[in-house]
Amino acid sequence: MIHIFRVISFSYLILVSMAFLIPLDFFIITQIIEEKNQPSNNSSFIIHLILFFILYLLFSFSFTNTAKVLLFCIIYSVVIESLQIFTSRGFQIGDIIFNLIGATTSYLFLLSYSKNKKKIRSNLQKIL
Repeated sequence: MIHIFRVISFSYLILVSMAFLIPLDFFIITQIIEEKNQPSNNSSFIIHLILFFILYLLFSFSFTNTAKVLLFCIIYSVVIESLQIFTSRGFQIGDIIFNLIGATTSYLFLLSYSKNKKKIRSNLQKIL
């Protein structure tokens, strides 16, 4: 089962990397989404948050060391945003901040879920 999650995780990583590095004025992008309909900075920040929430979630199911997964997401966020300097997309610190918020939110969500799951199991064992 872990192998399936790893394949899904790395496939998602490749897809996200391509999406972050393809210039928004690239002809394929402009044929799909007209420039006037492309997301604003505010919606772009929410998109980054959601994408990194999912990224951390997938990688946390694939690898057991959640601290390393969080560190990977942080480094990946900085690297991918730095690579955008070489495309017409440009570097935005806000993107990095929202990437980090997304990954950290996912980390805290899973941490809370695992603690509550242990409490529920513990309470059920006391009752039974």
